Amino acid sequence: MKVYRWDLDKTYLDTDFESLRGIVRTATEPAHAKRALPGAAALLRALGDKPETRITVVSGSPTQMRSVLTEKLRLDGIRFDELVLKDNLGNVRRGRFRAVRGQLGYKLPALLRARVKTDVAAREVLFGDDVEADALVYSLYADAVSGRIGAAEVSRVMEKGGAYPDEIDDALMSLVKIERADAVERIFIRAERGVPATRMAALGPRVVPVRSWWQASVILMQMQHLGKPAVEQVMRRVIDGEGGDLWVLGALAQDLLRRGWVEPGMVLEIEGPSGAQETLARAVQALGGRTFLPPDEVVNIDYMNLLESGAWNKHGRAE
Repeated sequence: MKVYRWDLDKTYLDTDFESLRGIVRTATEPAHAKRALPGAAALLRALGDKPETRITVVSGSPTQMRSVLTEKLRLDGIRFDELVLKDNLGNVRRGRFRAVRGQLGYKLPALLRARVKTDVAAREVLFGDDVEADALVYSLYADAVSGRIGAAEVSRVMEKGGAYPDEIDDALMSLVKIERADAVERIFIRAERGVPATRMAALGPRVVPVRSWWQASVILMQMQHLGKPAVEQVMRRVIDGEGGDLWVLGALAQDLLRRGWVEPGMVLEIEGPSGAQETLARAVQALGGRTFLPPDEVVNIDYMNLLESGAWNKHGRAE
């Protein structure tokens, strides 16, 4: 069984949190007015196309938005098994202001609770963005589920990351119920803020920054999670989202090839709108057909040091 776990804002939805007007619009606009990022809907539809797959959405959006977000996903033709949202109003009422913007104390327990209900043999792929700390949270989740780190370290890291004691207890209660397995195959992080590659590199090759969901779809084809028609469908949506600019497609392909994530021959098999295949062929030819696949080994991540440095907190400090 394949399990795909998605974030929503800045991962699936083109959400504006940078202005007061954007925040108000996000909270009040109807489902049909919300915009999915280019290629996101086509990718998620393709991943959920097989009955043996499971789709879980874990978002920091407030629980009050459940109906409109559910409707948006339905309008986009997305099949999902679970939608987890954040009780921000409850946190404010209880004076838990760190929890309103905190990710580690919210997402990690939510992911572990979901894993408890998942078959031990299930393999997972996770999708997030670099606006918050998705890459760090997802990596911590993967290492906890695999047994690379134990409950004591999970507790220390969560405390360092500003989680409340009951959030830590929640995570540990789920962790003790999970049969250890190297479950997380890949973590895709959409580059919204352009977090430096060196910061992502500290989390090892399991974490793959992407500039477009088409790039993720190509890697997923390399991993045999998707077929060529699905990749071509995502590509069409991305090209439409870029105003038909095929130069962008070539740049995205070259970026993947330079980083060694896909074989050149596989890129050459991809077809699409007029001119797309020629663009991809030129992109491969410009690099001389060279490829260097990334190593599969998982690095030992010093989570405490990363939090101490403030590198994974958008406010620049550990909380």
